[in-house]
Amino acid sequence: MANNTIDGYLDWITPKLGDPTYSLLKAHLLFEELLRSYLGRVLPHASALEGSRLTFVQLLAVARASSTHVTPDHWIWKAIGDLNKLRNLLSHETRPKALKEKIEEYQRFVVQNTGNPLPDPQYQRNSPSMTGSSPPSDAPADDDHSTHLYSSVDLVTVGLYYATATTLGYNVETAA
Repeated sequence: MANNTIDGYLDWITPKLGDPTYSLLKAHLLFEELLRSYLGRVLPHASALEGSRLTFVQLLAVARASSTHVTPDHWIWKAIGDLNKLRNLLSHETRPKALKEKIEEYQRFVVQNTGNPLPDPQYQRNSPSMTGSSPPSDAPADDDHSTHLYSSVDLVTVGLYYATATTLGYNVETAA
């Protein structure tokens, strides 16, 4: 941390536009939930895992090993593992080395394997033009997600989530 003051602390923990920390940590939680849900569906005695305190890497390995939907070498497993590595960097180091390069590598891998080009990184949900224009001055506060801006890593991770969920047999729809 830059300095040991209350202002320094507040500055450090406050999410900032362009900082992937918050979204990657939250995305990691959703992927963990998705893996647990998937194991609950495919394992004949999934309840035996209750209370096992499996790490994310262990959950991923069990999901890969037990998947009836895709082979253990399918690209989604590597991408999810890469997301976990990014999460670990962000949650265990205050200033991770080569973070930008690792995020770019993750993004390239997911974009290459989904076959979907990366949209404008200033994409606004529910925006017909997707031009990334600023929200209107009379836009509602944080309770209206339609004004939130998304970074390229957010959009790539959404693509990975969609690819993973559909590959594992979930019906994924967007709210219209």
